[in-house]
Formats: sequence, structure tokens, C-alpha cells
Amino acid sequence: MKKNKLQQLFSPPGIITVIYYIAILALLWYLIIPHTSLFFRENIYEPFSKRLNKRDITLLKGEEFKLYVMNINKRPTFSSTDIKVADVNILGKVTAYRVGTTIIKVKYGEEVLKCRVRVIDINKKKLTLKAGDSSRLSVKGAWFGARWSSSNTSVAVVSRYGKVTAVSKGSAKIYGKIRGKTVTCVVTVKE
Repeated sequence: MKKNKLQQLFSPPGIITVIYYIAILALLWYLIIPHTSLFFRENIYEPFSKRLNKRDITLLKGEEFKLYVMNINKRPTFSSTDIKVADVNILGKVTAYRVGTTIIKVKYGEEVLKCRVRVIDINKKKLTLKAGDSSRLSVKGAWFGARWSSSNTSVAVVSRYGKVTAVSKGSAKIYGKIRGKTVTCVVTVKE
């Protein structure tokens, strides 16, 4: 009985199944897991261990951040896996260009440290509505919800899901706060 199952596993259809599962595991490991929180767990560092000042950064489109290695006395090399999303210069200054996710790799000697960079932006910077109309705002590039608020609730109100409803004539700013960053949409209400 065991021999039959072993023969089925290594017969041509069985080999294809094994290769299929190996390919799926490789796909998970190299493409999906680096973009999840499993890859960026909080670690407890030893006092003199070499580490990055941040391992996970959220930036607004056009924003910059200085990335550096702690406890090292030689210059590392920086590189980005997707320079269209965010690029890094030789001194570690990360610049966000467009919405998406990229990994910044920092290499010194044989060791490589990684930092995930998420670039976010709001779907509409300006919005013109008539009193009673509504429109939906969202944060592009975010895998989590924002906290929405209005600067003037007598002009426009916003729901917790980003639905903006015009109340009366005037202007208001709608703010979406997400992971310490704030995106803004200027709402103009006409009668």
C-alpha cells in the first residue's frame, strides 16, 4: 500500500504536483511575504547590534526620509527594489515618487538590512460639490483605513469611511490621518 502511494507521488503527474507546490511556496516567500507584517515583525535588539533606524516607513507622495544604519562605522550601499515608487541616494535619503510599496536594501559587507516603504496619497486633492451632494474619498496605497475629519462641519461632513457630504455653501478641508501621516482634500460647496 505504501509503495503504491510512493509510486503515485513520483510518477509524472505526482512530480508535477510536487513542482507545483514548490513553485507556490517560492511565490509566497519571495513575492507575498515581504509585503506583509510577518516579514516586518518587531524585534528585540541587542544594545550594540547593527540595525536600521526604521524598518517600515509610510510616506506621502513627494516626501523625503533619512534612513541610516545604527552602530556601524563604514558606509553602506543603498538600493531600492522599485525606483518608480521610491528611490534612495548614496547617503540614505529616501524620496517618495508615486503610490505603491518598495523595499530599500542596505548592504554593508555581506549583510543586508531591509526597510519597507509605503507611499500613500489621496484620490482627490480638490472637490467641488453642490449642497446635498456627496463624494467618496480614499487613500491610495494604504492597506488599512484612515481616520477622517472635517475642518468645518457646517460646510461639509465626512463619514468614517470617507464619504463627504456637502452641507452648505463655503469651503472646508477634509483630513485623512493614517499611520502618522495626514492627507488633505479641499472641498468647495456651491449652491
